[in-house]
Parts: sequence; structure tokens; C-alpha cells
Amino acid sequence: MAAHVPLPPGLPQLLKAGTKYFSGLQESLFSHITACRALAMCLRTSYGPLGHNKLVITHLGKALCTAHAGTILRELELENPVARMLGTASQAQEEETGDGANAVVLLAGALLDNAEKLLRAGLPVAAVRDGYDVACKEAVRLLPGLACHVLADLRDPAGVAGALRAAVGSKLFGYQDFLAGLVARCCVAALSPEGAFEPNNVRLCKVPGGGVTDSCLLEGMVFCTEVESQVHQAHEARIAVYCCPFGLARSETKGMVLFQGAAEMRAYGDAEEALLGQRVRAIAEEGASVVVVGGRVDPLALQYADQLGLMVVRLSSRLELQCLCRAVGAVPLASLVPPPPGAIGHCRRVYLSEIGSTAVVVFRQDGGACPVATILLRGATHELLCSLEEAVTDGLNTYKALVSDRRLLPGAGATEMALAVQLATLGTYLPSLEQYGILEFAQALKTLPAALAENAGLPVNETMAALEALHQLGTATAGEKVLRLAVHTATTLLGVSHILVAKKSGGPKVRGENPNWDLEPDALE
Repeated sequence: MAAHVPLPPGLPQLLKAGTKYFSGLQESLFSHITACRALAMCLRTSYGPLGHNKLVITHLGKALCTAHAGTILRELELENPVARMLGTASQAQEEETGDGANAVVLLAGALLDNAEKLLRAGLPVAAVRDGYDVACKEAVRLLPGLACHVLADLRDPAGVAGALRAAVGSKLFGYQDFLAGLVARCCVAALSPEGAFEPNNVRLCKVPGGGVTDSCLLEGMVFCTEVESQVHQAHEARIAVYCCPFGLARSETKGMVLFQGAAEMRAYGDAEEALLGQRVRAIAEEGASVVVVGGRVDPLALQYADQLGLMVVRLSSRLELQCLCRAVGAVPLASLVPPPPGAIGHCRRVYLSEIGSTAVVVFRQDGGACPVATILLRGATHELLCSLEEAVTDGLNTYKALVSDRRLLPGAGATEMALAVQLATLGTYLPSLEQYGILEFAQALKTLPAALAENAGLPVNETMAALEALHQLGTATAGEKVLRLAVHTATTLLGVSHILVAKKSGGPKVRGENPNWDLEPDALE
């Protein structure tokens, strides 16, 4: 017979306090889940090629009209730490694969929303996390069997365009065929002989005016700037690139020169001019016909360059200088010295042109080997040019992902629905508590095709029922990283007990001369 042990003094109060503390933790967690749900609902209407635009006002007062989730999250100032973590996961998805930024937010929001229902029903947090982990691993295991196509040749522009069409069209619907072909030709041109692809080797130049179909591909680089010298073109140009100003170096501190007479003053100026002329002539004697500088252009040095027939171009961006060096095979020099033989680059043609009303300097390598290609984007408005840039950037990142894995999955919600049906079957026959997390994971996957149907104007309930019926009959006609990022974000949040935010400490304020010293600035008129 078991002995009855009396409760220690104070244990009921301790249990009651512990229950109240745990309830407070759950309510704090639920409040942050509500913030994630609000962010997901905001981006839900922008999901898919027919998503609605959002008018975003940045902290600088700049207005942006876009449906691109990556741009929206990048410009928003998210104060909630959980929503900020969700935005970071979405940006990581966009940088890695070029698409699926909105899918991460929607899927993570649906997972957290379903987890809240299970927690309020009394299911332990550990069981929900374990169920989500099991469902994620099973979904990743099932993904290779759902592949519907394998890209045969990375250098086939037609095949590559078909693979990029969905990623490009989701950002600018209606021009997906034209943009996919343009990006495909550019990616094939920038693909190295070893089969490596780097998106930084593709430059984008936005020129206002014209239409989207006026965009074109150039083997070389285009800069929205003007030529400093009187020479505006050069054929079979030899290019010297300098990261310094085009002139004599000046000291950072002020100095004093004491002259004993006018003759010394004239000799001092003549010596400086002679030294500058000697350096410019040395550059021309090395065979350079084009000089690209990253700093100011001295008028006296420019006069010597005009006398020697040198073409001088000034680029203010160090990144543009580095890209130009890769395109022409030049080595940037830190001071105005004669370039060594191996430091001079080569370009078939360099010339000043005008596109629309914008002056541009073009470095073309027609028919020659060029590791850098430029897509010239045309559009009537600044918003359209920004949308074009987002679409092309996503296409480039998608091609980078195709270089490492050529398998393609079915789109339009088919992959998500196929995974949801198979995970629901797994959760039904699993005897442990993890089955509830697996079933809710399957329901969360259905959020993505439902959002596509809603934004396309289709009846959501009828469309989802018909789609699920087809998949249950075996018709399974995006990607692993979306699942991993969304599940990792959701499970990380579910495992958080406290959220600490660094803010200014409270306490009494120091009395000042202002009569309203004890009020917040926002409370004053």
C-alpha cells in the first residue's frame, strides 16, 4: 500500500505561479505569431504572377509600387523581432535561388498559425516542433521524385529560356517570353568555359524611355556617363584603368611654399606642368588609346590628353571599375604611372552614344571573348525599370541555381499540393503525437496554391478541391530551400522562451528647462 506524503508548504502556490508564468510565455509567443500572420497576410495578395502591387513609402519618403516581396521586405522597417527574422529568411531565399521569397513568408506564417491552434489545444511545443521536423525531412525526401524535367544543356538559349520563364514572369507578367529569352542569351554568353556562372558578371543598365521590348543584350559594358575628352570613340582600343584622379597627387594637408622672387614662382609652375605632361605622354607612348579613371579629371591633364588623342572616361563607382577591368582584361593602377604591358586591356570598340536622351559610353567586344555582359533595360517609367531589374535579377539567380542542379519541379501549386497529399497520408498512420504537427504541415502547404488561385480570381474552394482530388488520383503534374527556410524559422520561433529587445532604459527623467520635459516628443503638438 502506497504511503500518502503531504504536500510541502508553499508547493500549491509555487505550482500556481509556474502555471501562470508558462501561460504568460505562451501568450507572448502568440502575440509574436500574430505579427508574423499579419506580415504573411500583407504579402499574400502579392504572391504569384497575378499578385497585386503594394505602394511602399520608405523611411526617406520615397514611394515604391511593386509586388516583389524581396523589395517590400527590404524597404520596410520591421520592429517586431520575429517578423524581422522572417524577413531575413525571405531575403536569404531570394539571394540563394532568385525566387520564392514570398513563399517563405506565406509558408512560415501558415506553419506558425497552425502551431498556435495545436498549442492552444494543449499539445506540447516539443511535439509540434518534432512533427514539423519530421514533415520537412519527408518533404525533402519526396521532392526528387516529383521532378518533371531536367535541363539538358546549359548553353541552349531556348531550353534555358523555358526554365527561366516562371521565375521572370512572376515579377513582370506579360513580358515573360521576351525577358526569359533575353536573360537566357545573356546567361549563356556569361557562362565560363568551365561551366561556372557568376551573376555579378552580368551588369544591368537602366535607361529611361522606349518600351520593354527595346531592351537588348550587349557583349561588353554600358555606363550612363559622358566622355571627358574631345575624342569620343576608339577602335581596337587599348585601355588603361586608374583608381586615382587623372592628374598630379595632392597632399591631404595644407603646405606653404616660400618664393624669393617671380622667377622662382614661374619655375615652380612650369615644373609641375612639365611633370604632368611627361606622365600623360608616357601613358600614350605605352600604346594606350583610352584612359578610364576613378577620380577627378584635372583640366591641364585633360588638355594634354586631347593633344595626344587620348579618350578619357571617368567612372565614379569602384564596382564599375572592377567590372570594366574584368570585361577588358585590364589591371587597375593606384597612381598615374605608365601602365606595364600586362596591365593594359583591350576592347574592340569604345564610343559615346545617346540612347533616348541619356548619354552612355559603350565598351563593346563584338565577336570576342568577354566574361562580362550587359543587359540594357528600357522602360517608360522608373517603376517599370525597377520591376524589370527585379525580374532580370531573379532570372540570373535562377540560372545560377540551375548550374548546380538542373532538375525542375512542376509549378502553379502542383508541387505543394502533391507534398500535402503524401504528408497527410503519413500523418494519418503515424501513432505518436508528431502526427498532429505533420497534418498541420500538410495543411500549411495548401496555403500556397490557395493564394495563387485567389490572386488569379478563381473560386478558391472549388479549385482546391479539384486540385486535391487530382493529386489523390495520382496526377502530380518551389523547391527544397523554401521548405527548409520556412520550417527552420517556424521551429526556431517555437523554441524561444523569451524575446529581449534592446531599448533605452526607463526611470525618472532629468528635469530640464523645457516646461514639457516629462512628455514624449510625439505627445507634443
